[in-house]
Amino acid sequence: MRQLLPTPLDAVDPLTLYPFDHRPRPASRPWLMANMVASVDGAIAIDGVSGGLGGDGDSMAFRAIRASCDWIVAAAGTIRVERYRIPRATEETAAVRVATGRSEAPRLAVVSASVDLDPELPLFADQRYGEARPLVITGANPPADRVEALAGRAEWHHTDTERPTAEGVLAALGERGADVVLAEGGPTFNGQLLDSGLIDEICLSISPHLVGGSSSRIVNGSAATIPADLRLDRLLEHDDALFARYIRT
Repeated sequence: MRQLLPTPLDAVDPLTLYPFDHRPRPASRPWLMANMVASVDGAIAIDGVSGGLGGDGDSMAFRAIRASCDWIVAAAGTIRVERYRIPRATEETAAVRVATGRSEAPRLAVVSASVDLDPELPLFADQRYGEARPLVITGANPPADRVEALAGRAEWHHTDTERPTAEGVLAALGERGADVVLAEGGPTFNGQLLDSGLIDEICLSISPHLVGGSSSRIVNGSAATIPADLRLDRLLEHDDALFARYIRT
C-alpha cells in the first residue's frame, strides 16, 4: 500500500497510521469514526453485502481502523446481513492496541429497537469462554421474548426512549469508558449520526468498480439540508482502490 497524501510514500502499513491518529475526545461524548466502503459509482453492496467491494487493501485498512477504537457499533440490519462476529485481534493488532492505551480487542455494540436478532447469529453462537459479550442497545420496552432468547449471550442497555437515538447510543458507550467509537453502519444509522452532528471522522474505502443497481449510499434517510464540511487528512492507494480519511472541520 502507498500513501498519496499528505506526503507521498511508496510503502506504508495502515496499522502504523490509523491507531496513532489524534482523536481528541469531545467534552460530552466519545469521538465518533464511521467506516464504509463504496464503489466508484457510490454503491455500498453487491448482492446485498459489502464483501464483494473489498480486497486485500480494504482488509488491511479495516484491520487498522478497528485497531483505533474502543467500541464498534452497528445497527442490527448490518449485523444480520454481514454475519458479524465478536471482534478478535491478532497478536500484532493486539500489541498495537495495547501500545496506544487500548484493550487487546474492541467491544461490539448492536443497536436495535425490535431486538430482531437470531441467537444463532455468529456473534452470539460462537462466543468463547470468558469473552466479553456484545452489548445490545435497545429502547425502553423491547419485546420480552426476544430479550429472553438472548439470555446469557448479551449485555443490555435500555434507553429512556422507545427507540435508541444516536445521542443515546454514544452516551451509553461513553458511560462504559469509550473515548473512540467506530460506527460500521448501516446507512440509515449513519443518517441518524449525521443528523445529530456526531460524525467526527469518515474512513471511506473507494472500490474500483462500477456496480450500478439500486444499492444505497453510505448515508441514507438523512434529513440534513446543510452539508457538513470535511477535510481530507490522508489518502492511501492499493490495487487501484483508495482509502481516504476525512475529518470534520
